[in-house]
Amino acid sequence: MNRSSRLEIFPDELFLDLFSYIPPIELYHVWCGLNSRLNSILRSVRISFDLIENTLANTRSLNYFSQQIIYIHIHVPYKSLDLSQFSNLRSLVVDTQLTHEQLDAIRPTILPHLERLNFSEWWDDKVPLNDVIFNRYSSSEQNIPWIKVCRLPSVPKYFLCNTQNLSYIHTMIFNRIHPSDMNTILSLPSLLRRLKVTLVRWMPDTSLSKTTLPENYQHKHLIHLHVTMNTCNKLDDLYPLLSHLPYLRYLYIACDSLTLYDFEKLALELSTRVPWLQRFYCSFKQTYIKDIKQLHRMSPLFRHMRCKKVEWSGGWHYYCVTTENI
Repeated sequence: MNRSSRLEIFPDELFLDLFSYIPPIELYHVWCGLNSRLNSILRSVRISFDLIENTLANTRSLNYFSQQIIYIHIHVPYKSLDLSQFSNLRSLVVDTQLTHEQLDAIRPTILPHLERLNFSEWWDDKVPLNDVIFNRYSSSEQNIPWIKVCRLPSVPKYFLCNTQNLSYIHTMIFNRIHPSDMNTILSLPSLLRRLKVTLVRWMPDTSLSKTTLPENYQHKHLIHLHVTMNTCNKLDDLYPLLSHLPYLRYLYIACDSLTLYDFEKLALELSTRVPWLQRFYCSFKQTYIKDIKQLHRMSPLFRHMRCKKVEWSGGWHYYCVTTENI
């Protein structure tokens, strides 16, 4: 009995599950062509592709599975990569520079199913990346629902013009921004429901504008805020922003070196500014509270806090007040 016939005893579902764990390049070079049944099953697999090197083998695999690829992570320059052939692409992560042709392919008429777009860093030559992607649609493309999740290293210039093209984005993630940029983000005309940011005050204040939110301004859609505070004044930059988020239900805060006084102030600010908050999560490193029940008594939102000792090799350790399992 040959190898192909032995494989026939397994159901299609088993192969589909198996193939989901095998790198695409191996699927192409090892499994393609064994028999017509396996070829048919291979054509039903959703493919995720990590491009960590520019090789002919990768190119052949990409071309073969082009209509099945739903995720691509581009780690290295890949000038021969034709993004326009991946019409079913759902998620694109870019850690390197794209060609102008590749940038031009990132548009709703070419990648109509793209929902997640992730750029890790801006490029050294300052290519107007987001002007190319977001601000050059034709009028026929304007009303096409498109990217729902967008991750960028900082707040780009296009946020101040033609913001209608951002209106369909539900989740925004920024690697690092100045606290003053938060007003710009919250003032965008969008359906933004989830926001994840790292606020960094020690970086130069290159915020695009000194946008000031009216005192009674309310963001009507944001329900989930995840914020990491790398600021010298700990949590003080966050508190004024909370007053503009009447629909906020989930809040995560990460910060370092809080004192008992900081927790008392946090409890007061949360109860005053977002009394409707349902869930609160945190990770406060370099923070030690001897009697954790003191925190539990400050606010019902603090009831899941624990003070944990985190040990590293060499005997080094630190304490962390957190709601996470670490």
